[in-house]
Amino acid sequence: MIMSSTNARAPWRCDVVGTFAHRTCTVRWPAIVRGVAVDVTEAAPALRALADEIENGRVVGLTTSTKEHARWGVVDDFVGQPWTSLPWYVGEAFLYARIREAVRYDDTGRDPFLAAKLREERELLVIDDVGDAGDAGDASDAGDDGLVRALWRALWGNRGDLSLPEARAHQGADAADLVVDDRDAALAALRAARRVALVLDNAGPELAADLALARVLRRRGVAVTLLPKDAPFFVSDALVADIDRLVAAGHDHGGADVVVQPFFTGPSFLCSAELPSALGKLFGGVDVVVAKGDCNYRRLVGDVPYDVDDTRGFDDVVDLPATVIALRTLKAEVLVGAAVDRARTARERDGAWLVGGRFGVVQVARAGGRNLR
Repeated sequence: MIMSSTNARAPWRCDVVGTFAHRTCTVRWPAIVRGVAVDVTEAAPALRALADEIENGRVVGLTTSTKEHARWGVVDDFVGQPWTSLPWYVGEAFLYARIREAVRYDDTGRDPFLAAKLREERELLVIDDVGDAGDAGDASDAGDDGLVRALWRALWGNRGDLSLPEARAHQGADAADLVVDDRDAALAALRAARRVALVLDNAGPELAADLALARVLRRRGVAVTLLPKDAPFFVSDALVADIDRLVAAGHDHGGADVVVQPFFTGPSFLCSAELPSALGKLFGGVDVVVAKGDCNYRRLVGDVPYDVDDTRGFDDVVDLPATVIALRTLKAEVLVGAAVDRARTARERDGAWLVGGRFGVVQVARAGGRNLR
């Protein structure tokens, strides 16, 4: 992973006891793996061994026969060390590569999280109880009101995360739940855009809301490219099959293009220096990149720990060739560009404000020069 400039800040590691990163590694990851073992019984022994490795063993690399082995050289320096030695994002992304290996995804193409996704989809509701701009009307309306509603629902749909049940428990939202509120700038960018790339996050209710946003933009004459994951990732991240299933169920995306880029299930950060050429060309050819969710946000800003004394803005750290709109509910101790008073108010309202999914951000970084990490 490339870090640049004298303002470089180290990303989260999993060995800082008492942090959400440490709890994720030591508690959440083994629980996720054991949950998959319940649904994918034929891979249960391999999955249980992986959970035991995370809790009590040492990092093992992917086997050389695994198709994606080559891109995980970043983990080589940690092989033989505890899982807590890994940088948080790298460890988290590698976890899902190991799950794919355990269930023999290369051979079977089977999504180990499909059963969990289908259970969620049986009760699928696009987020309606979100107050403020998202409480009325048809989100498929191509007018300005429809765009406002669609953006709002796409934001709070990010609570629908199968890997973090506490985020899913929050109901309703209003402007006071935004730690950063760049909605005016985001809406202005979308109104002016002719080409938009939408980097997807979760399947289920969030994906339904994202397809509605794509549909609104398409009805406004905007060319939209949807970017799902190429392989199972972060439990509920959207695959092409998840899009197809929702479209078949009536959640139309307005004829948006769908492009699969393996970069999004890899270990790199989401910045110009680390993009493969095809993705760099795609982003360079759009006016706006809408980056959904917590994981994409972490990759945009280098997964750096939140620091109340960090004076950098979102514009200072995000480096892509298009304007970026981040829509995210907070599920990690990573945040850049929040006003101190808003952060303080959120912390007073909820001690888990950074990690529980209750609060959200709409942040905009305009294309151009950046003061990089």
